[in-house]
Amino acid sequence: MNNTAKTIVRPLVDPLRTPVSWAFQHGVLPSYLRKFFPWWWVLEPFTLYGKEWKCRWYPTEFDDVGHEVFWSGFRKWEAETVPVMMDHIRRSKCFIDVGANCGIYTVLAAVINPNLRVVAIEPVPKVCAALTRNVIQNNLGPRVTILNVAASDANGTVDFHEAENTGMSSLAPNGYRSQAGKVIQVQCRTLDSIIAQLSIEPDFVKIDVEGFEDVVLSGASRLLELRPRIVLEANPDGPCGRMTEMLTRSRYALHLITDNGPERRDAIIPVAEYRNWLCLPSGC
Repeated sequence: MNNTAKTIVRPLVDPLRTPVSWAFQHGVLPSYLRKFFPWWWVLEPFTLYGKEWKCRWYPTEFDDVGHEVFWSGFRKWEAETVPVMMDHIRRSKCFIDVGANCGIYTVLAAVINPNLRVVAIEPVPKVCAALTRNVIQNNLGPRVTILNVAASDANGTVDFHEAENTGMSSLAPNGYRSQAGKVIQVQCRTLDSIIAQLSIEPDFVKIDVEGFEDVVLSGASRLLELRPRIVLEANPDGPCGRMTEMLTRSRYALHLITDNGPERRDAIIPVAEYRNWLCLPSGC
């Protein structure tokens, strides 16, 4: 659509944007109908609706999660994981979001639990800027600490691969799964140094760092002693054996998050359908 046609069409269709998004997010409209609506709708701020809560989302052109939830809310994106996250967020006091991206779980956590302290960690500068905007625009700043660093097993400066698909950025200098992108320099911090600096005792942690979850855990021995509940990603080509070893040694029980809820497993062995795991300290 050229600019002239778009100028004519926008005043006619844009008033439908909010009710149409509401209808898609609530499942009133089937997902296949999204192809009949303007593509530019996902690039502008919109409301995310949940049960007894809502928040505003400020997407960017690289925000794949935002583009997806505009059309389906949380009915499809990580559909098996979101309920688990919400359950643990509601009964937590301090949440660390490692690999926060544009802040979908950070914002969700701070909105649904008004007493929650949140620490959001995101190394890519432009993604961290989008995260910051989503936090500020929802008036969550006083309860959310944002750190533009990479979580790792040491403190310092490292090469970091900023992928063109920003959700695939990682500590792999040549790119996670050979993703196209560029290498930048970022500050890295251990989770242990972060909790010491902030004087916090997290009871819930999410780790999504594209294959470097074991590196993050290596810098979190003190954190693991605090016995937080953990949700982490485990892809087929990830360090699953190393994660299993570290978590079982720290007396964590491992649960694959499925459509039927968390299911106990003896080891982190990825399956095609699901990628997230709930790790619970013994006694929980």
